[in-house]
Amino acid sequence: MTLPKPEAGVLQPRRRQPSRGPVLLFLLLVAAALGGLYLLMRPRLEFTNRLAGPVRLAVGDALPRIVSPGSSVRVAAPWRKTLVAAWELTRPLSADGRPMGEELRGSVVERGTWGTIRRSAAARGPDGNFFAPLITNASEDQLRVTVNAGLEGALDCGCAVRPGGRRVFVGYYRLYQNSTVQGRASGGRVATFRDLGPSVVTPDGTIGLRFEGRDLRAP
Repeated sequence: MTLPKPEAGVLQPRRRQPSRGPVLLFLLLVAAALGGLYLLMRPRLEFTNRLAGPVRLAVGDALPRIVSPGSSVRVAAPWRKTLVAAWELTRPLSADGRPMGEELRGSVVERGTWGTIRRSAAARGPDGNFFAPLITNASEDQLRVTVNAGLEGALDCGCAVRPGGRRVFVGYYRLYQNSTVQGRASGGRVATFRDLGPSVVTPDGTIGLRFEGRDLRAP
């Protein structure tokens, strides 16, 4: 048997090619899923500053960055390597350029961790509790501030809060149940807030203290 030859000039129907749309769509969905999984599983540090002052954060070999009070940052970490990060409070400076208050610092070391690692700089932690007195000077004298006066570890802020100063941040100090904050004016007159431990309830460890002229008395 022989098949009839097509007549000259007559177009033959082409074979229908299978559509590539579903395949491409499937590949795109797979790529999107893998990308989402990568972003979800990639190790990264989410760091929050819960202190009243800025924090200097250094992660690995990257340049340090400043994290403002109440702010958070996310930093990508390398795969299959130990994440090493360190933070330190940027202490306020007195008029003569000296840092005020205690040093607050911490570190993060995580090995082989996937996903998000959440850490924070806080006033309360395993190395002790700290507080930040915010000094308002409603008197007519400059005030020299000493924290935990009369206790072991008393620390002079090395500063003078001027009259009219409001909620002046003079750094962080050790917090005890019987912590004190003393303001000393000219002539040796003093006023002291006592037993501040139970009164420090804010997450950032701050407490507002107002000194008035009538509070200042000879010791």
